[in-house]
Amino acid sequence: MNAYLFSFKTVWNIPHDVKTVWDHVGMVAHYPQWWPGMKQVEMLHGHELPVDVGNAFRFTVASPLYQLRYTTTVTACDPGKKIVARSEGDLKGVGTWTFVDRGRNTEVTFLWEVSLTPLLLRLAGNFPPVRPVMRFFHNRLMRGGERGLIALLSK
Repeated sequence: MNAYLFSFKTVWNIPHDVKTVWDHVGMVAHYPQWWPGMKQVEMLHGHELPVDVGNAFRFTVASPLYQLRYTTTVTACDPGKKIVARSEGDLKGVGTWTFVDRGRNTEVTFLWEVSLTPLLLRLAGNFPPVRPVMRFFHNRLMRGGERGLIALLSK
């Protein structure tokens, strides 16, 4: 394991059925329309739906202090249950989305295990007082995604 590794776990509770939530999370190129901080998403290979192994997307994610550019490629998929993607670029690692039917809600868990590759961010990420700031911005981005998806599905 790399000393710069971050492991983020985020749980969303979305008041809609699994299929609806799965489909909207699978429409990756639409994230900038409803997810604050997702500045740009470009499809590189494959298609949005159905989610499938080999689908690849380029992301530009903005926070107030830095911007990250990375590419994800779906490496495993269990429709309606799990998506696993490898990340390359400014973030190198693996992201896993899991979806669980909770009756009227869908519980979505996102586990993001990544290292930073830009030298300055890598150095900053290894400086203990900065790590909580990076975690704060990650959590803020993810809360915005949860709120954005709930608002989109409530229209």
